Amino acid sequence: MRYNNEIKEAFRLATDYYNSGEYMEAERICDAIIREYPDNVDALYFLGIIYIQLKKPDLAIPYLKRSIQFNNLNADAYLAAGTALQQKGQLDEAMQHYQKTISLDPSNIEGLNLLGNIYKAKGLFDEAIQCFSKITELNPHLAAAHNNLGATFHERRQVDDAVIHYQEAIRLDPNLDVALYNLGNALWEQGKIDEAEAAFKRILGRHPNDTLVRFAKCMSRLPIIYPDSLSIQTSRKQFTEELIKLSSDILLNNPEEIESAADAVGRHTTFCLPSQGCNDRDIQQDYGRLLCRIMALRYPQFADRPPMPAVNPGDFLRIGVVSGFFYYHSNWKIPIKGWVENLNKKRFTLYGYYTGKTRDKETDVAKLSFNRFVENISSLDALCKTIREDNLHVLIYPEIGMDPLTVKLASLRLAPLQCASWGHPDTSGLPTIDYFLSSDLMEPANAEQHYTERLVRLPNLSIYYTPLHNSPADISREKLGLRPNSLLYLCCQSLSKYLPHFDYIYPRIAQEVGSCKFLFIMNRSKFITKQFRLRLHRAFSALNLRDEDFVVFLPRLDREQYHAVNCVADIFLDSIGWSGCNSTFEAIQCDLPIVTLPGEFMRGRHTAAILEMMGLNEIIADSCDKYIDIAVRLGRDPEWRNCLSKKIRDNKDLIYRDMQCITALEDFLQKVVTGTLP
Repeated sequence: MRYNNEIKEAFRLATDYYNSGEYMEAERICDAIIREYPDNVDALYFLGIIYIQLKKPDLAIPYLKRSIQFNNLNADAYLAAGTALQQKGQLDEAMQHYQKTISLDPSNIEGLNLLGNIYKAKGLFDEAIQCFSKITELNPHLAAAHNNLGATFHERRQVDDAVIHYQEAIRLDPNLDVALYNLGNALWEQGKIDEAEAAFKRILGRHPNDTLVRFAKCMSRLPIIYPDSLSIQTSRKQFTEELIKLSSDILLNNPEEIESAADAVGRHTTFCLPSQGCNDRDIQQDYGRLLCRIMALRYPQFADRPPMPAVNPGDFLRIGVVSGFFYYHSNWKIPIKGWVENLNKKRFTLYGYYTGKTRDKETDVAKLSFNRFVENISSLDALCKTIREDNLHVLIYPEIGMDPLTVKLASLRLAPLQCASWGHPDTSGLPTIDYFLSSDLMEPANAEQHYTERLVRLPNLSIYYTPLHNSPADISREKLGLRPNSLLYLCCQSLSKYLPHFDYIYPRIAQEVGSCKFLFIMNRSKFITKQFRLRLHRAFSALNLRDEDFVVFLPRLDREQYHAVNCVADIFLDSIGWSGCNSTFEAIQCDLPIVTLPGEFMRGRHTAAILEMMGLNEIIADSCDKYIDIAVRLGRDPEWRNCLSKKIRDNKDLIYRDMQCITALEDFLQKVVTGTLP
């Protein structure tokens, strides 16, 4: 009894210390108990959770595992061990411990929540939804569970379902700011700009200096799609005003404010800005300066340009590539894969830094293409140190603006020379980026005016492209609900790339051709698709035509299905202002005749450059009227259509496996490192 009373009193005192935040005193008491009674399960468990609070998972894990050895039916011990393992970044083992927690205690809400979050982080969305749904069954009034459910649907790109759960979370807890913030983001994705802004304003009413929400509010003025041309100018003006206000008012006076601002960098980007069809240089420059100012204050050790490593005769140049898309993605296919597979490994040592999570067979291909491949580093500070310690000569960011972590990294100085490229075809605006690697054929004569970086015009398309090998999918005109004799115009770009002032082109073509269908692909958001439908309805109605007689919206397609649609279509209509590139290559692979009109900026000139390299200038228009004329002639003249298909089939090898751009890239890298670039 004396033993039990002593232990009870010791635990009571340790608990008091723990509850008051005096973890070191609680640790001292538990450590004393274990020294005298090494198999005391409660003390082992208690010491483990103390170390979790102290963020010392390496110390916590052995004690918790010993506690489980002595009592393998304690769900709380498995839960705590999972938490410690998660702190250490060992997600698979943490997941196993959470699963054991749930098997012992199926109604353990904390365990279900932690397990659901790991499932979500690993992309196991169905399993995550099961966990969070179970929590809402156990406690229907738990707002956080509905928020987590919404976030999981959001990650799975089921935005409409996400909104339902965010709204339920807010109904249950009107002050749950994380749900309100998530709702604002989801509403923006739905195209409900004013409602999104209202959600952000509600948070700012309570927390006026919340930098993340201020970034969100600013970027929400850039819609995914526009109802008309006037709204583009209105949006651009509002966004510019918001950005100026954010830049001038942002608080960076103490470590907490700087930390908060740095956390917000990259979470909301200007990705949608190029969809407005304007020169973004000045706006991007203001945005880039703001990001670099924040990141330099947060990470001063990585803010200054490091010295160029010495290069002696025979030395390999160390070239790094940072990307969130080392998998089957358009940015891996163009431009990264061809570059890294073909750069001379006898002259260059290649370093790949993967900021993403998705993995497939192409990820394995990427690993083999680099001399060193770094992944699964979740800490920005650790990744910065890793890149700096690799002592690179040049660091390339192929797609700044498409991945939050990449934006943070690019806003710092991790190599003496840093380059952007056209995986996201717009200037980065970042003063930390020195060069923009682009295509000579795609750039207009005045292209230097569009970049804050120094423009590098690599020859031809600037890329080494290998045609895809697609398995045929079982898709026919009949299965798509299309008449066998309908002429099919494929319009496959993201709906955000279609500018409203070109909507009239489709009814003009329909008016001339007659029996034809324009095949668009639905957006993941029903709202975005509906907005675009309304635009086309207005355009067709203006010519007394019914849009439903001519326009078909296909569901989202997988790789094989998309290839099959290219095979059944008759003509590929390139989007004007933001041209196709991957989609154009895939149309060419199917010998599909193409109509394009080169735009003012590089992002609107991809297809024109591809066709020019193939000698197909006759289907490159120089005006909207000419675009319509070519599309109509292709529709009416099957003989010309077949002739062009044959010419594409005969000439498409000209755009594949271009070593001239690889040689030029190698030459640029050598000269820029050695200081001999003109």
